[in-house]
Amino acid sequence: MDRPLKIFINNFFSISSRLLLLGLFCLAQQVCSAQEGVTTVGLQFKPMVPMKFISEAPELQSADEFQSQIAPQFGMNLGMVIRRGINKMWSFETGINFVQRNFSLDITHTEMPETKTINYRFISYEIPLQGMVYVKLGNQLYMNASGGMAVNFYPSNLEGFANARQDTMRFDFYQRTVRNGWIQFSMLANYGFEWRTKSKGYYYLGVSYNRPFRAIGATILTAEFNKDPARMEHLLKGDYLTLDLRYFFHEKPERRKTKL
Repeated sequence: MDRPLKIFINNFFSISSRLLLLGLFCLAQQVCSAQEGVTTVGLQFKPMVPMKFISEAPELQSADEFQSQIAPQFGMNLGMVIRRGINKMWSFETGINFVQRNFSLDITHTEMPETKTINYRFISYEIPLQGMVYVKLGNQLYMNASGGMAVNFYPSNLEGFANARQDTMRFDFYQRTVRNGWIQFSMLANYGFEWRTKSKGYYYLGVSYNRPFRAIGATILTAEFNKDPARMEHLLKGDYLTLDLRYFFHEKPERRKTKL
């Protein structure tokens, strides 16, 4: 991992841990504001920023006279989130999201006039499991941090084809992306701000970091020049940042049943 990425991740978790400590202090002062006994349902849209735009360079592989370079592109994460207030300080979040990771695979050869690009997407479904702590900043403004893990489901592998011609020469490319298991786990961290209205729900803006515990899969490229094959393989790390946009519907606290 590159040094700038390490610095960024360390700072991200440092801020989150400090916010958790601040939340504990606020609880002692009775100013924390998680909504105990409230279950809220919301919708979220999270544009994904791949880590290559922060520090990581695209991965380059070569075989014979072929070269291939894979790079993650912007993707999206969207779905629903369910939040349950546990006590005055903590809440628990879960839900289900549709995740689309986009990749571009650039292929070059000494005899090819230009680079050939194969664009493809890798689909998964995500169930987050997170604990969240709040700090009240104003009458309606809240700051929060959360952390936990996600269960990720990868429904299938995928394939793609491409070819190119130069005079009497022919180039054929076959791309196959293989998942690293149909169920995988990743680490989640989140930091953001929330504006709560009395009757129109909650509006949330934040950032999240998702880091799989292992490579999510591998892209295997078979390239042929006049039927002379070459094989290259790229691991897909799959980590990304998101800008989190959420809306929670307004809900009232649940009434406690009195036991007779």
